[in-house]
Amino acid sequence: MSEFGGFCRCCLGVLLTLGFVALFLWLSYRPIKPRFYLTAFSLLPSPIVTGNLTALASFTLEIENKNKELGIDYDPISLSLSLNSTTTTTNSSAAATIPGFYQGHQKTADKSGYFTGDGRTPAARAAKVSNGSAVFRVVVESAIRYKTFARKGRRHKISVGGEVVVDKEGKKTGKKGIRLRSAAPPVAFRSCGANLLLGFIVSLVLW
Repeated sequence: MSEFGGFCRCCLGVLLTLGFVALFLWLSYRPIKPRFYLTAFSLLPSPIVTGNLTALASFTLEIENKNKELGIDYDPISLSLSLNSTTTTTNSSAAATIPGFYQGHQKTADKSGYFTGDGRTPAARAAKVSNGSAVFRVVVESAIRYKTFARKGRRHKISVGGEVVVDKEGKKTGKKGIRLRSAAPPVAFRSCGANLLLGFIVSLVLW
């Protein structure tokens, strides 16, 4: 009987150890979505025509990876710009693309570029609105994969947006970056069941 009790205590100790390991791995490797900030935005005084594209506004997008142990692989990032104003009935948009890239854990990336359109985009005339300011809507879309130990997880779609107010000179008001947020409800990340503890640990490591 004493031998059986000792065996049970040994099994319990192993299970408790595995439980603490699983908790540590979950805290270390649970994915945190990247954060996007629009840190700079300015309408160009004179649109720049290159081929069939017309550059209408410049921007700088700051991307933060808050994960302590996970890198992030980004697919090409698409940005769209539309005029959100009651002073016009048109709502044409301009667009920009940031090439895909890899971002290490706890790293910040600054990506700059230009919104381009067909020249009829309200952005080209926004600085002339009657009150000397305009409100724009910027939307960022992409897909990401978390990476750890040279392994990549499945793709997660990202779609965030926010409004940026420009002054009569066409520049973003305020010095702080504008946090772009998701309008969709948060989706819980998938995990394995507690009854498969070993599988749970492996899935966290390979996420």
